[in-house]
Amino acid sequence: MGRSHSLLKSLVASLPRRQGTTLTIFYLLETLVNGIVPCMSINAKKTSKQKVDLQSLLIRAYLDQTVVPILLQGLVLAKERPPNPIEFLAAYLLKNKLQFEDRN
Repeated sequence: MGRSHSLLKSLVASLPRRQGTTLTIFYLLETLVNGIVPCMSINAKKTSKQKVDLQSLLIRAYLDQTVVPILLQGLVLAKERPPNPIEFLAAYLLKNKLQFEDRN
C-alpha cells in the first residue's frame, strides 16, 4: 500500500461527487484503491527476470501488469484539472509509455 495508496485515496476524495449519479471514474478509482493498488506492491516484489505470458493472465492480473501502473501516474490530472483531461491523459500515456513497457 503506502504512498501510491494514500495518493490515490486523496485523488478520489478531491473529485467532485454528483448527487444521484454513479460515475464510472469513481467506481474505477475505488476499485483501484480497494483491490489493485495493494496487489501492485506484491507484484512489485517480483524481479524483472520473471516475464509473464500476458495472454495467460486473468483480466485483473493483465491490467495490473500492463495498464494500471502508468494509469495511476496519469491520474495526476485529477489534481491539476486541465481543461482537456482526455487529451492530457492521452499525451501523458504516449509520452511515458516507454518507461512502463519495459516492465511487461
